[in-house]
Amino acid sequence: MSANLEPVAMIYLVYRMKLRSRARQDMKGFWQWLEDRESWFYRDLPMVREVRWYYSAVGDVYTLENWAAFDDEAAWGEYRRALSTLKADDGWESQRVSQDEWWEFLDTRIVTDLPARVGFHRQGR
Repeated sequence: MSANLEPVAMIYLVYRMKLRSRARQDMKGFWQWLEDRESWFYRDLPMVREVRWYYSAVGDVYTLENWAAFDDEAAWGEYRRALSTLKADDGWESQRVSQDEWWEFLDTRIVTDLPARVGFHRQGR
């Protein structure tokens, strides 16, 4: 990055979920459901730039984090409006709330990139 360019700050919507017993008892089925859900859920939400998932291996085991990236607050606002429209569709909403069979939402937060040039990604992996 050249010295005169400011870093681009992304906004991330972070959800934390604890897996329910159904998921813990059928992890293979859960991972397949999650792949299918991600394709379905984000299909009509193009303002979401990237989605990353993290799984706790130590500490809060059976806990997932979902990080959805947005270019800015306006894009996050578009996401909220689009979700409101999608939730008005009974079929879509019925499929969305079926996620409660697999996990329990623990909390939600919004975070952003720092306004400093810190952090790195090593190539080769």
